[in-house]
Amino acid sequence: MRTRARVLAVVQVAALLCCALPGGAAEKKPLRLEEIFAEGGLTGRMPAQLRWSPDGRRLTYILRKGERRDLWVMEAASGEKRILVSHEHLTSLAPAPEQATTDERERERLLRYEVAAYLWSPDSKTLLFASGGQLYLFDPATSEARPLAPGKRGVRDPKFSPDGHWVSFVYEHDLWLAPVEGGKEIRLTAGGNEDLLHGDLDWLYPEELEVRTGYHWSPDSHRIAFLELDEHPVPRYPIPDLVSLATPTDFQRYPKAGDPNPRARVGIVEVKTARRAPAGLSATQIVWLDRAAEYLPRITWVDNGRVAVQLLNRAQNEIELVLADAASGHARTVLIERDPYWINVTNDLRFLPDSEEFLWTSERTGFRHLYLYRLTGKLKRTLTAGEWEVRSLEGLDEKNGWVYYTSTERNPLGSDLYRVKLDGSHRERVTELGGTHRALMNPAATAWADTYSALATVPRLRLHNLSTGRTALVHSARSLEGYALVEPEAVELKAPDGALVRGQILKPPALEAGRKYPVLVYVYGGPHAPVIRDAWGRERYLFHQYLAQQGFVVFAVDDRASSLPGHKYEAALHYNYGPTALADHRVAVSYLRSLPYVDPERIGLWGWSGGGFSTCFALTHSDLFKVGIAVAPVTDWRLYDSIYTERYMGLPQEQAEAYRKTSAVEAAGNLHGRLLLVHGDADDNVHIQNTVQFLDALIEAGKNYDLMVYPRKTHSLRGAKTREHLFRALADYLKKHL
Repeated sequence: MRTRARVLAVVQVAALLCCALPGGAAEKKPLRLEEIFAEGGLTGRMPAQLRWSPDGRRLTYILRKGERRDLWVMEAASGEKRILVSHEHLTSLAPAPEQATTDERERERLLRYEVAAYLWSPDSKTLLFASGGQLYLFDPATSEARPLAPGKRGVRDPKFSPDGHWVSFVYEHDLWLAPVEGGKEIRLTAGGNEDLLHGDLDWLYPEELEVRTGYHWSPDSHRIAFLELDEHPVPRYPIPDLVSLATPTDFQRYPKAGDPNPRARVGIVEVKTARRAPAGLSATQIVWLDRAAEYLPRITWVDNGRVAVQLLNRAQNEIELVLADAASGHARTVLIERDPYWINVTNDLRFLPDSEEFLWTSERTGFRHLYLYRLTGKLKRTLTAGEWEVRSLEGLDEKNGWVYYTSTERNPLGSDLYRVKLDGSHRERVTELGGTHRALMNPAATAWADTYSALATVPRLRLHNLSTGRTALVHSARSLEGYALVEPEAVELKAPDGALVRGQILKPPALEAGRKYPVLVYVYGGPHAPVIRDAWGRERYLFHQYLAQQGFVVFAVDDRASSLPGHKYEAALHYNYGPTALADHRVAVSYLRSLPYVDPERIGLWGWSGGGFSTCFALTHSDLFKVGIAVAPVTDWRLYDSIYTERYMGLPQEQAEAYRKTSAVEAAGNLHGRLLLVHGDADDNVHIQNTVQFLDALIEAGKNYDLMVYPRKTHSLRGAKTREHLFRALADYLKKHL
């Protein structure tokens, strides 16, 4: 880091672009919005739904080309690949989300949380498909499918039992079993409904705690531990369908900051007992954990008789790991983590088989690192350390004693795969190319799928066999050789107090001497969502490239809380979500105004979701920007959900001043510049109430605004037609007003 702005890695980026974009710029095609936002986009679709067979010998994935979707398989040993389930079969067994449902919110759930379209059986011989909520077992050897639990439609979250004899699933908010060999289904729990969820999940837990399932099998298939969520205390938010003549209204359970949360507890059911009670076990027949907390974000089996549960308090600054006896529900504390700000929950807990030890990650040093603990709660060894982050624990090679993890040690804007011995020795980087590597390891950690991209490199997927050293290309995105992409430049700036502010600039292809250009600044302004990465930026990056070709300078900026991964830095926004980022955005604007080709009077700002909040906040708390575009913005943190908001802002009942000073609604009378607000009226994440309350305050203050509403659309505003319409409108707005 230095005290002045500097251009970083331009030579490296230029070299990459020269390789990717040979020839002169005059030979290249300009970008067109209809191509960027067409189905599949300019680079085509990458493989989705990657799964390893349990024996670790095969990697499967769904690949879509045009209207065709096939399930492919690649052999880890040979690298050979072939179609395992053809488009014709897959269309009926596991249709694409847009075909599986007409409900936009359900489609958003399937895509946003990457809900499994298929599962491997434990013996790696058959596949389980969920088609429109109906279950099918498929034999790849014969291409034959048979229904499972044919009387049940609308099932969710199916799983094989570890022994392969059962398929469990959630149906009408209760847990059920179906025998794989055929026969009548068995109800495990009773009394479930839309306000009492047994093994089912609400909106809050998947979105803000990254919980992807509400129940877990014991290794011996004798028991299931599940999460019960009692939603009765949670307020309901109406989401009407304003397109329909009848205007049906869905009521979503959604706790805003300070509201009551769902009451959570963990239950354990014994499969043998449940089989004798086909109507389902009552609450008194279930073993309930004798410990509870505001949030129960993780449930993990240690062995056949013990289950581990993580308990998180409402302030989210203390997490407790407990081990519970499955027969009695009695739990004991193993360890407690506390943080002066907040704790970020992860999926990194891993129990070592045949050992009284486990792996755990913590941010206690200000950076997430790996630790080895005994089940007594005593720390045995620190496995990683330094001013960099362990992104995720990826796998454990028990035979050779390797722990695999991704980290930012080499590149804070990317990630590499590393490994270290359980004794703390021989830490080494596995990946070679700089950029971002997303790893999916097979169960034994002897092979891994590497989804790789870099700033100027489109994504590609490779399979690496660690046992043989063989590497095979699975799929690569389409090259953009024929398009006139401009060279990005990375910039590091320093705030007055020395904090790092990152920038990335795209200039028009040929700057004219003496001409002053308008600038569009792109922000998010919150933790865990940097807008500058050493990774392919997909649609939004290409949209910014399009704007550069249209004569705009585009400047992406990350403030101190997001510019360098590390809890040490993100904590700066505690109780100050908005002002912290804006102070650093001032540094960025000052730098931009110093550039000879920038028109200092024509600087605009845009962002989505948290970036929409940053835009609304900046335009009501500064005069830095001539134009702002806020898509799906939070406008007052009292309107957003409890878990996310309170993590950073505390309870509104206790931090009233923090909420007041970060509210765009309360500061509507101070609006500077022209503002376009964009929202989907079916947004169940950031409710359109945020925009409506802001509009009401703007009208009261006599301030003008521009508004675009997308009927029936959720937070992501998905769909090729919708996206093209949206981004064309944004481009036109900028051309007219900036």
